[in-house]
Order: sequence, then C-alpha cells, then structure tokens
Amino acid sequence: MIQRIPTTRSNATQRREPRTFPVEGFALVAVAFALRAAYTWLAMGPGATASSDAASYDSVAWNLARGVGFMLDGGTGPYPTAFVPPVLPYAVSLLYRAVGHQFFAALLLQCAFGALVPLLVRALGDSLFGSHVGRTAGWLAAVHPLLVFFSGYLLTESLFCLALLLALVVSAEWVKTPRRARALGAGLLWGLAALTRPTALPLPVLVMLWSWWPLGLIVGGRERVRQLGLLALGVALVVGPWTARNALEFHAFIPVTSGGGRSLLDANNPIVWDDPRLQGGATSVYGLEPYASRFRGRSEHEIDVLSARMARDFLAERSGQVPMMALKKLARFWRLTAEGGATGSWSRGDTPLARLLAVVDPLLVWSLVTLPLAIGGVVMSLRGPRRLYQSLPLWVIVAFSLGAMVFWGALRMRVPVEPLIMVYAAAGVEGLRRQWRLRRSPLRVVPR
Repeated sequence: MIQRIPTTRSNATQRREPRTFPVEGFALVAVAFALRAAYTWLAMGPGATASSDAASYDSVAWNLARGVGFMLDGGTGPYPTAFVPPVLPYAVSLLYRAVGHQFFAALLLQCAFGALVPLLVRALGDSLFGSHVGRTAGWLAAVHPLLVFFSGYLLTESLFCLALLLALVVSAEWVKTPRRARALGAGLLWGLAALTRPTALPLPVLVMLWSWWPLGLIVGGRERVRQLGLLALGVALVVGPWTARNALEFHAFIPVTSGGGRSLLDANNPIVWDDPRLQGGATSVYGLEPYASRFRGRSEHEIDVLSARMARDFLAERSGQVPMMALKKLARFWRLTAEGGATGSWSRGDTPLARLLAVVDPLLVWSLVTLPLAIGGVVMSLRGPRRLYQSLPLWVIVAFSLGAMVFWGALRMRVPVEPLIMVYAAAGVEGLRRQWRLRRSPLRVVPR
C-alpha cells in the first residue's frame, strides 16, 4: 500500500491551524450574529412586544429583575410559578436589570446566544470527526435558516442549543480521555441543560449507555462505575436545588417544570386529532371547553396532573389510532417545509421579509441540500472504525424524535437537533471531498 508523506506546506498548515481558530471563531460568531440580528430587526422590529410563550418568559424575567421573584403575572398580581424552566428567565433578568424592560434588547440577547451556537458546533465536529468537519459544520450552523429564525424570539431554543452542545462537547472529551473531574463537569453541564429545557433530563442516561463500552476499555469496570456515578452526581447537584425549591413552594415533586402534563394534553386531545390540519401538532386547550371548566380554580401543579391524566385517558380511548398518531407527529417533526398547517408565520405579515418568504421557503431549499449530506455522513460514520464514538449525536437525534412521537411534531421541537444534523452533513461533505481527491489522485492501491 502506498503511503503519502505530508509535504512541508501541509505540515506548516497543520501547525498554523490552532492559531487561526480564534480569528475564524470571531468571524463565525460575527457572521452568525449579523444574520440573526438582521432577521430579528426585519421580522420583529425594534418595537416588538412579547406574546404567547415569549410573554411568560418575559414576565418572569422582569419580575426577577425588579426583585419580585420567580413569578408570572396573573389577574390578581404576580404568583409563584414552575411553568417555565429557570435558566432563560434568569439570564434575561440580568439584562433587564441593566437596560430596563426593553423587550427588543432581550431579542438581541437571543441573537447573541444563537451566534455562539456555531462555535460549539465546530468544537463538537472537531472532537468527533476532525478539524475539516468541524469548520464546515460551524459555518453550516451559522447560516442555517431554522437556527437564524428561532434566534429572533424569546424562547428557550437558542440557549438550550448552547447548553446541549456544551454538554455534548464535554461528554465527548470525557470519554476520549476519562477523568473523574471531567465526568463531574459533564454531569453539571447536563444539569444546566435540563434547567434550560426539561427535555434534556433523560439525556444523561443516554450518555451513560453510550459511554459504557468505551469507558470499560480505558479505565476498567470499577472506575467506570465511579465516573458514571460522578456524572449522575453532577446532574443532581444542579437540578436538585431547583427541585427542592419547587417542593417547598408547591408541596409537590416537580423536577424542573410543571408544564409536562399540559404539553401532553395539548397534543393528545380530540380537538387536534379530529382536525386534519392539526394532526401531529398541538394547540393550547387551557382556555377551550370542556378543559377550561375543569381547570378553573385549580393550582398550576393540579392542572398539570389533571392534564396528564386526561391525555392518557384520550390515548387509552383511541388506542387503535395511537400508532398513526405517532407517525403523524414524526412526519410533522421531520417535515422539510417551514409551514406545517396552522403553524403561524415566520414573520409579521406587514414586513418585506414576509413577502419574500411567501415566494421562497428557505427551510425547504436548505433541507433538500443538507439532509442527503447528513444521511451520508451518518452512514459513513456508522461504517467507520470510530462508529461508537461518532454516534453520540445520533443518540440525541433519536431521543428527540421519540419525544416528538409522544408529545407533538414541530420545528420548535426539532431545533436542538439541527446543529447535530449539521455535524453529520459536514461529515458527508468531507466524505465526498475525500472521494473526489481519491479519484483525482494518480496513485492507486495495487493488491498483492
């Protein structure tokens, strides 16, 4: 077999690469922020006001900033809540303390969070596949239309992507070079991700399953159990105090939020399933009959428990239709278009951007290009010698897909896995690049 020896130029390039990373990293963040801020300005405008879920985050953040506490605004004044996860409201409250109750400033903070996502995508790609894949993945994430879009709203998506990617990067480095401190650090970051969005709470278990075999090869059985225990301890140290706060405030076991039951009912009810436009999606039933009457006078936690029971009753009544429901949710989760029927618009209808989006669906164009590359990257990685190590993002993608089949399919639910899909898309690009170079190379492997 012919082995190529790198030239002096390539060696110099490899030596310079770490030095150019900060410059490229700043450029990556700058481009990403510029795109997100421009979209936010065009789609929302400096006079934007909070609505729907964003209003809840804004309300809690402002109450924190003015010293009222972690509370939502109600008809009779602020009241304690566990309906939203705590990390985003606390982060926004720090901004509100500095600039006052300026909602557009909170949107720009979201853009800043979103602009850091490509940097961590690059880091994850570097760790799993190498610098070429990491660089390509970072730039794909920087211009990804869905990631740009959700950076313009006061929702958990951008900050959760940051927390999720940071936990994945540290987990990958921990398994590569196992250390007890790294295991604890990974657990702390997974706890932070769970407090950013509770859908991350089961993910540390997946990381433990993924890491079981490689850890055993490196550190042995007893040390493997110790390090996995430290990871679990890290999660508990971060999530535990918030769970204790909820227990003292509401006299109930609420690990992170009290919205899980309501979310389940929003997707699993006859209003959604009997409307072809809504099948696979969700609608808030809080103010709709007969649900509103049954919720009236109940506490936040009581509503959540009742909602979960009503959703289970509905699924039991229509047990024969549950497989089709799951497929509808999965199809909606993985749809290629921005609009999925009764899902709203990407921007206000009175903006120039709205007219452009009515002609061109950016997500459809993007999906047709990147998803085949990502599928190729997944296939290539699963066939390679590092398939177990490089499968980490795939575990998370599958977990979110399964979650969508239980709750509902929506682009908002898919946002956290899009950076991971870009890592595999970049791996697909690198695979094509290598094949092209191999075909152009005059050297051939001659069998003996």
